[in-house]
Amino acid sequence: MKKLIYSLQHLFWNTLNRLGMGNIQIGKNFRSCGLIRVRNRGKIVIGDKVTINSAPMANPIGGQERTILVAQKGAKITIGDGSGISNCAIFAAKGVTIGRQVMIGAGVKIYDTDFHPVDFTARMENKPPKKAAVTIENGAFIGAHSIILKGVTIGEKSVIGAGSLVTGNVPANEIWAGNPARFIRKIGNGE
Repeated sequence: MKKLIYSLQHLFWNTLNRLGMGNIQIGKNFRSCGLIRVRNRGKIVIGDKVTINSAPMANPIGGQERTILVAQKGAKITIGDGSGISNCAIFAAKGVTIGRQVMIGAGVKIYDTDFHPVDFTARMENKPPKKAAVTIENGAFIGAHSIILKGVTIGEKSVIGAGSLVTGNVPANEIWAGNPARFIRKIGNGE
């Protein structure tokens, strides 16, 4: 009975989210649990076998946060095959690329823009903020409540510890954590 209820919940959320996602390209076997908020004036592509959780019943550590996908005009969000996301906010002013088999923990924020200029005069003159694409390569794992900022590339199979602030590139097969995130150690085979 529990399995039937779980399947019906996923069917409900998948149907509702597909209706609300508009012109998003969604691959085969997409699964979702909870409402996904989308603002798409650019392009959003979701690969095959992607799971997006956006409800406390699916991932209780995400609390009441919803998954939010925002692609501004001319920007693109790509989520690769087999990736899983929980209660995450992704904002693309230029581009956010998430590779295949990436795991993104609850409450993670990924921003490819500063949203506002740092300089006071530039803010008062409504000058555009800096933006630079974010890339998370295949097999990476982003721990819960981390923040990934503009221009960052996280290398293949790397791990970002929970609650980290990532402001610079992370090479492949390494663990980084902290605020700001720093190198912890290499990842060996079989870990």
